[in-house]
Amino acid sequence: MIYDLTVLSLLPNRLGAVLPKLSATYESLAPNGKALGAFACEFGTLNRFTFLSAYDGLDALMADRKTKMEAGDAFGIGEHLGRIEQTAYKPLFFVDPIEPGTYGPFYEIRTYTLAPNGLDETAEAWSKVVPRRNEMSKLLMVMGSIENGPQTMVHIWPYKTIEDRVSARGQASKEGIWPPPGGSAHLTNLQSELFVATGFSDLK
Repeated sequence: MIYDLTVLSLLPNRLGAVLPKLSATYESLAPNGKALGAFACEFGTLNRFTFLSAYDGLDALMADRKTKMEAGDAFGIGEHLGRIEQTAYKPLFFVDPIEPGTYGPFYEIRTYTLAPNGLDETAEAWSKVVPRRNEMSKLLMVMGSIENGPQTMVHIWPYKTIEDRVSARGQASKEGIWPPPGGSAHLTNLQSELFVATGFSDLK
């Protein structure tokens, strides 16, 4: 399974014009795959929407990217866009595929940059504690980028309330399992943003 994160950053003062069109953007997101989620940034860099889709393999993903590259307005909101970012990821070895469902509406998306060749040791360290961490709050996915450039690792945590996030993270820290022991040795940059699922998202 391959996952794609597409981040659309809007020009200033464009939300009103874009919001009515985003459901169509989502529906046409992954003709050769499956759209899973659409999220609006609540805390972090604002005026951004993240779309998550799944593919059976890299060929299907690249076919969709080629189609979008050749299109005049691939997402239907071209005049309002300031930036487009697309990154492909493979799940780490110990996680299950994403199943659509109601887990949020809050989704914390954490992006870690890794030193060269650091993903394997990081994944091994995480694999030892994620089962226990999952009992406190669900880990939707953790995955490593397969693009050229510095490797990133993204993990997505849904929460029903902000208080649930605070409680789960506090308990994990108290038990000494989070951050995962030995899991930070190869991390060079850490970023966390909080998103809210849109009404048309399959992940709610």
